[in-house]
Amino acid sequence: MSKKAMRICFSIIAVVLVATIAVAIITREKVPTLEEKLDSGAVMHDGSEDSVFDVPEGRYSLKITSVYETTPETTDENAPEAERVVVVVYEYSNDDISNGLVISSAHFKAYDKAGKELKIYPQANLFEPGEIGSLGTHTASVAFALNNKENYIQVDYYNDLASEIPDLVYEGVWK
Repeated sequence: MSKKAMRICFSIIAVVLVATIAVAIITREKVPTLEEKLDSGAVMHDGSEDSVFDVPEGRYSLKITSVYETTPETTDENAPEAERVVVVVYEYSNDDISNGLVISSAHFKAYDKAGKELKIYPQANLFEPGEIGSLGTHTASVAFALNNKENYIQVDYYNDLASEIPDLVYEGVWK
């Protein structure tokens, strides 16, 4: 291959590489800010009272009761890296959904102070979600891996798992 042909090949490769990087940067998913979430219809939850949801199946309520930090403890070898673990304890009540209600960790996403999404952490000894019938109440928890020094977490709750907009947002700060 001649020098001219090699230069053309390298130029084409460089252009394709730059274009690929530019497209990746432009199209990466941007996490909405707290203000954007609230403007889109999410409700700020302060943990002082239940948030009530009217869905086609009936009515239920949810309350985040506490957020605390603990030492990472798991037997799951596929657990994400975690310097620290933040546990979110929540309580849900089924007012009148006849076929039962379960609110699991899949309904939650969490973000650190910089807006980075946190991974769910399979922490040992959590309160597991369970199905409850009408007029039942259940306490459960979900843990997130935290790899920074900030004592802050933003927790988003999604009634509809396919939604891009959370139904409620909770800010947790601890000492």
